[in-house]
Amino acid sequence: MWYHFAVGLTIAICCPGSIYADSSLSVEQVIARVNRGPWSASRGRSSAGGARIVGGIETSIEAVPYQVSLRYLNKHLCGGSIISHSWILTAAHCLDWYPDNDEVIFEKQATSDTITVHTGSTRQTGGGTLHTVFYYHLHPQYDVEEFQWDVATIRVHLVLLGPTSVAIGLPVAQEWTIGENVTVAGWGYAVPYGDVVDTLRMVQLVAISAEACNDTWTGYIMEDMICAGGQREDACDGDSGGPAVQDGIQYGIVSWGANECGNGMPGVFTNLAHPSIRTFIYRTTMI
Repeated sequence: MWYHFAVGLTIAICCPGSIYADSSLSVEQVIARVNRGPWSASRGRSSAGGARIVGGIETSIEAVPYQVSLRYLNKHLCGGSIISHSWILTAAHCLDWYPDNDEVIFEKQATSDTITVHTGSTRQTGGGTLHTVFYYHLHPQYDVEEFQWDVATIRVHLVLLGPTSVAIGLPVAQEWTIGENVTVAGWGYAVPYGDVVDTLRMVQLVAISAEACNDTWTGYIMEDMICAGGQREDACDGDSGGPAVQDGIQYGIVSWGANECGNGMPGVFTNLAHPSIRTFIYRTTMI
C-alpha cells in the first residue's frame, strides 16, 4: 500500500497482505528475519546476514547519546539513532515485516507491547525511557530481498531529547573519509552466533572504499551502500539499524555483513549521503 503526503514524496509503508507482513510472527521469528542478509549476497562465496559489535569494548550511553534500542514485544530487535526531538533513524529491514503501520498512522497509537523505542540508557533492558511509536516510513525504493535503500524513519510520541538522548547530525552530501575511523555501537552479539548483550558496546571500524568493498563482496555493493570494518572487528546480529558515525556525523546505518561477524569481510552500511536517501529523510522528517 502507498500513501501520498503533502510533501510530494510517495512513501512506502508496510503492506497488509504481503508475505512479509505477518502479525502472527513470534519474537524469535522476527529476530531471525531481521538477522537475514541480502538474497544474492547470501548465495555468494561468503554468506551474508543481518549486520552485527565484535572486537569492541563496553561503553556508556553518555559516549553515544544518540543511540537507541528498537524493540518488539519489549525485546531488543535493532539499533537506531535520534535525529531530532521526535524522529528516529533505522534500517528498513528492521520494520519490513510489520503489518499495521497504516492503522497506526490514521487510527491509533501503537501500544507498548508492539514496537517501541528505548532511549537514554546504557542497558537495553532497563533505565532510560520507553517511547511509543506513532508511525514510520520505509524508503519507497527499498528492496526487501537485496537490502538496497535500507533506511526507515520512525516518529515517536514523546519528546526524545535530554542529557542522555541527543540528536546526531546527518551529512548534507559528502560521504565519510576513507581510511578514517568510524564509530559503531549497539547491543548486538559480542561473538558470532551469540546473543544480544545488556550493556552497550562500541567498536572503531575503518572506512574502506566502495571499490575495495566490492572486490571482497564480488559486486554486491550498490551506490546506496558504504563499507567499513575488517578482521576481528565488526558489527553483529542485533546491531542492524544502528548509526555509523565519523567526526560527529552519522554517515551510515548498519545494514548487513558476513554471518560470521569479524571474519574479515567488510560490514555494509546504508549511505546517508546518497541524494535519494538524504531526500527521503528530509521529506519524511524535515531534517
